[in-house]
Amino acid sequence: MSAVPRIVGTRLVQAVPLLLATVIVNFAIIHLAPGDPVTMMVGEGAVSADQMEALRLSLGLNNPLYIQFLDYLGSVLKGDLGTSYVYHQPVSEIIASRIPATLLLMGSTYVLSTVLGLAFGIIAALRPSSLQDRMLMTVAILGYSVPTFWLGFIALMVFAVELGWLPISGMVDSGLEPGSLGYWTSVLHHLVLPVAVLSLFYTGLIARLMRTSMLNSLRGDFIVTARAMGLSRWRIILRHAVPNAITPIVTVLGLQIGLMLSGAVLTETVFGWPGLGVLTVQAVAQRDYPLLLGMFLLTSVMVIIANVLTDLVYLAINPRLRGNG
Repeated sequence: MSAVPRIVGTRLVQAVPLLLATVIVNFAIIHLAPGDPVTMMVGEGAVSADQMEALRLSLGLNNPLYIQFLDYLGSVLKGDLGTSYVYHQPVSEIIASRIPATLLLMGSTYVLSTVLGLAFGIIAALRPSSLQDRMLMTVAILGYSVPTFWLGFIALMVFAVELGWLPISGMVDSGLEPGSLGYWTSVLHHLVLPVAVLSLFYTGLIARLMRTSMLNSLRGDFIVTARAMGLSRWRIILRHAVPNAITPIVTVLGLQIGLMLSGAVLTETVFGWPGLGVLTVQAVAQRDYPLLLGMFLLTSVMVIIANVLTDLVYLAINPRLRGNG
């Protein structure tokens, strides 16, 4: 059996108990947390106690917790994530409407931070202890040390409020026709600040790791052999040192998917970006159980998919693994 089907099959089999455990833990934490969703829905004292009790009964919140869980699990297995307490719409539809915004933010951040992080790490490693190395690593350390929400507020104050160069919040200006040139220009304009803030953190993290990995690669015996064979410096770097150094970074790039989802919650809230992060904050504040559970389930699925893709990238950059199995 070849490596690709084996790895994909293994990960999918492992995903079943992992997802089940995730659903159980998330369900327990959400339902045992303080707060009453019915009170959040109607407001304290807005209706009579009998009406609130009737609403709890209609939502199934009076049932024992294990009964509520079994009902929820049965619905999930049928592809039904439930109906939002607040929006009164299917959870799947609400999440689907917010996914494009988050994917745009995360995708842009992922590509930019990966390219810059790898490039800065390689440049720093080629001249260790030099001025460029110290400058790049200083920026990298600052990048992943500063809290993203604090940096976001500072960026908003400087570039949006004081200078007025960039919009304060949102994803696009109102009144523009979706799909038009003006629409996408506005989206890019709104995208600059949140992507820059998020990318600074991940660029710094990748740059530090890439520098260390690149230094180890340049000290390898295969580099000495390549030099002895008379290969040019840049051929040695690009064809031998860099591919070998990138291999351990692939794991970090895969794990970044989960980190970005958590980071997007704060960043989207600061910049008013209408994605899954803002939706999660609203669901927590309003005790919208079905919506919260749907969000957490989506996050788990995305992390599992990212892990599978990471394994496949390993196969692509390390041909020796393809014949194993």
